[in-house]
Amino acid sequence: MKRIVLVALFALSTAAQAEWTLVLKKPEFGENYYLNLKSLKEVDGVMQITTLQDFPDSKKEACQGESCAYLSSSRISVRHIECTAGRQRQIQFTDYFGQMGSGEVTQAASGGSDKRYFHWYYPAPGSFFEVLIKQVCKS
Repeated sequence: MKRIVLVALFALSTAAQAEWTLVLKKPEFGENYYLNLKSLKEVDGVMQITTLQDFPDSKKEACQGESCAYLSSSRISVRHIECTAGRQRQIQFTDYFGQMGSGEVTQAASGGSDKRYFHWYYPAPGSFFEVLIKQVCKS
C-alpha cells in the first residue's frame, strides 16, 4: 500500500510539472498520446521518458482476466526505450479518472512486477509505440 501511495505522489508531481507534447492522435478511438520531452534521459544504457495516454471520457474500466480496455481516462507512464533493438517497455504507470493525468488515481504500479505491461515489446506499425521509439531515438 505504501508503494502505491509513493508511486501516486510521484505521478501527481510529474503531471503537475510536465510539458506535454502531442505526438499522435487517434480520432477513430478518441485517444491522444503525449510525451514530456524534458523528461528524456539515458538510464543504464536505455532511454527513459514520461508519456501520457489520454483516453475518451466515455470509456472507463472494462477488464476481464489479462485483457483490459481503458482502465481510466488517462495514464502517465515512465518508459524505457532500447533504440538499437527498436523496443520499449513501461516501468511504472499511474492511471487517473480524469483527462490529462487529473482527478482520482484509479491504479498505479511500478516495475519488477511480472504483469504483462512491464515486459519489452516491439511496436506494431503505425502505433503510438512506434512513434515513441522514432521520436526518442532520432539522431
